[in-house]
Amino acid sequence: MADHKAELRETLRQMEIATSEAAASCIPGLLARLRRHEAGLPGHPLIRPWRRWRIRRLAGAVAEARWHVEQGRRARMGGLSGRG
Repeated sequence: MADHKAELRETLRQMEIATSEAAASCIPGLLARLRRHEAGLPGHPLIRPWRRWRIRRLAGAVAEARWHVEQGRRARMGGLSGRG
């Protein structure tokens, strides 16, 4: 049973590392899109609510990607933590 748990932990560690690498590659594009939308403010009044919504969504995506990168760093060092 202990061997199975160790194998599962190693699989989870590898998944965190792979997710981290994927997230790290997405961050520059997300930041560029976020800056482009922020630069367009205030913009046309009809699309202003959409643009604000889009900025919030992109900022959330950047935060999520950074969290995954940090989790990958922790996984590489041998420790995993939850979303606390």
